[in-house]
Amino acid sequence: MRFDLHLRAGIKQQIDDLAEEMCRWEETPRIAEAEGRKIRNAVSSFSHCTQVGDLRIGGVDGSGDYPSVVYADSFIYVTVAHGTIYESELTCGLRECSPGFDPVIDFTWLPGAELAWRSALDTAFERLAGRSIDDVLQDSDYRKLKSDATGRAQPVKVLKEALVRPHASDAGNIGIQLRSLGELGAALRLIKCPHRLDYVLMDGTLSLPFVTRTDLSLFQEHLKRLCCVEARSRGVGFFALSKSHGLPSMELIEELAREHQGLDRGKPAEHWFLRIPTIELDGWESQLVEGRRIPPQGAISYLVRFHRTTPVLRLDMDRDYWIRCVRGEVGEQTLANEQRIFENLDYSGHDQRCFGYPYPIKAGHDRASLTKAERVALRKQIIDAAVRAGMKRSLFRDASQATGHE
Repeated sequence: MRFDLHLRAGIKQQIDDLAEEMCRWEETPRIAEAEGRKIRNAVSSFSHCTQVGDLRIGGVDGSGDYPSVVYADSFIYVTVAHGTIYESELTCGLRECSPGFDPVIDFTWLPGAELAWRSALDTAFERLAGRSIDDVLQDSDYRKLKSDATGRAQPVKVLKEALVRPHASDAGNIGIQLRSLGELGAALRLIKCPHRLDYVLMDGTLSLPFVTRTDLSLFQEHLKRLCCVEARSRGVGFFALSKSHGLPSMELIEELAREHQGLDRGKPAEHWFLRIPTIELDGWESQLVEGRRIPPQGAISYLVRFHRTTPVLRLDMDRDYWIRCVRGEVGEQTLANEQRIFENLDYSGHDQRCFGYPYPIKAGHDRASLTKAERVALRKQIIDAAVRAGMKRSLFRDASQATGHE
């Protein structure tokens, strides 16, 4: 980009117009007064937690290089995902435990020929999941959720054939699928590990983008719901925590949280949560979620703030887990169970490297993230191995680097 692009009059005018449009949208009232009272009453607080009893939390995150190496019409993708486990200590802090399995590291080779790349992609799906595609589709409850959403039940064979399999060269979509499957595969391994875990946390949401489609689905949707099935069978809370809540009017919600806690207007509220209401459970639905699939099919969604210096987060949990392990016979029991969960997560977010955010996820992220030097080293290893196997090094020229586009 030219260094003077931001100084051009036409560009500045476009930016000014964009800013005015954004401002008009934000000024549009989206919560009626009656709904505001309902939200204020629904906001709940929990205690800042610096000590907790026997607590064990797992966290996962993933990364990769998409693609790492390209030659002719073939592509090599690298996927990395780490699972971590931390347990509480008598003094405030977390002690790391071994998860009992190696990090998920996968090299996926996708040739350009259709039958070849589809078969190679399916094999990669199974390696990352640690289960066959048929088993995942059979044991996950995604089929039921999709049937409920579309009114049409599909057998495993049909769902398997209709899985979205991007072309080998579609690096953006391939990268999303492989990274998601790496993370979910690590989460499934954590859920099934010998340790007794209270929670397994991942960065993201429990959204199911294709659940309302009668024909297509993503393999990671099935695996995501299999994680929910396996977790609730063991009494483990499998939670997805997102730094992007996807809702408007957050300033108004935070003001309602301040009012709930009796704070002055300039002081941000912290240690509060709000379960996003649904017609089925609460008899009403907020205007905030209009046109949005929040909570996702089969899930319960919360807004939560652990610390005033961190943003409002969105937490998704499996709906059946919520019914079995969180919802009580009376509202006070439900509130106590919710407070216990958020206090436990608050306890896990006291590390100075990510204050206000559960550290097990941050630890998984730090270990899974590939640095530029590591990416270069992996590419060199792949190319050197291919050359030793008899391939020509000239096949692996990096077009971007050669033309100055790196």
